[in-house]
Amino acid sequence: MAALPELPRAPSSPAVDPFDQGLDRATVLRLLAGPGRFTAADLKLYVRTTHWEAMRAEAFALYGHACMLCSSPIGLQVHHRGREAYRWLFREIVTRHLTVLCSNCHRRHHRR
Repeated sequence: MAALPELPRAPSSPAVDPFDQGLDRATVLRLLAGPGRFTAADLKLYVRTTHWEAMRAEAFALYGHACMLCSSPIGLQVHHRGREAYRWLFREIVTRHLTVLCSNCHRRHHRR
């Protein structure tokens, strides 16, 4: 079997082996392929990884514990900024790909 190419990552992004996150190989490959290749179920598995927990904690440390749109401190979630950010799963750069939103703003954003 041929070796997989090394994933590009930002210098500030922690080195992570996506295949060492407890997900099956097929799911990881779909997530790495980008938007349109993975399912909502795949994304639910992704947000349970230790990598996502670290990215989420970093986003809260950087942006604080209030929604970036309405300043609400209730029901906070970390949101991938735009469809392009999903191309960077396992290689997110917090300042470029993530933001903190409350559940209401997050839901409204995805309804657009």
